[in-house]
Amino acid sequence: MDWYRQKSWSKDIEDFFFQKLNRARKDGRAQYLKIQAIELVDTGNLNLFDVAETLLNKLFIDYPDDKFNRASALKTFGDIYRLRKEYNKAIDFYKQAVDFEATYPQVQTQAYLYFAELVVKIQKIDLYDAAEQLIEKRIDLTFFPVEKYKGYSILSIIASHKNNDAQASHFAKLAEQNANETTSGLRYHKYLGVVRARDSWLDRLIKNDN
Repeated sequence: MDWYRQKSWSKDIEDFFFQKLNRARKDGRAQYLKIQAIELVDTGNLNLFDVAETLLNKLFIDYPDDKFNRASALKTFGDIYRLRKEYNKAIDFYKQAVDFEATYPQVQTQAYLYFAELVVKIQKIDLYDAAEQLIEKRIDLTFFPVEKYKGYSILSIIASHKNNDAQASHFAKLAEQNANETTSGLRYHKYLGVVRARDSWLDRLIKNDN
């Protein structure tokens, strides 16, 4: 296991991690902090989220000029608050990630999709237009059926809210089509990004709205 991909945390692991970090090349340290934070968040262990936050904050404080890792770090903050069910804070961090990507497009994350998904799930109606615009801007650029499934689901829900039944039905059909795709269309990674498990919450919202 790479030293920056620890799946648990203790005083010994922390000491080991920072010893390695301090010996690493300076231009790679921000990335190591980000990756380690993501690894801890991916465990789903709420007790490790505070550690992940500490690592991300260190990234922002120690490497304020690092642009390459910033959007991903902001998106990871959003993930932390989403998993804690602090949805308004999560939306704020996802929006910060999206805004940063607009100024530094070299790195793109899925923050736009998580932002839009939370907006419709907690019915932040004042942000529906922003969510709609983000999905419309990005959905044709992705190869992955799971992103298209979620994106078109969100567009269907928003269209239904705006009483555009024809558009809502159109997007719902596209969402269903992508949910049933068995390959991504990529030559060497044809199963990457297919829908493994449907989002019952989004499906229910579409069903109720159509």
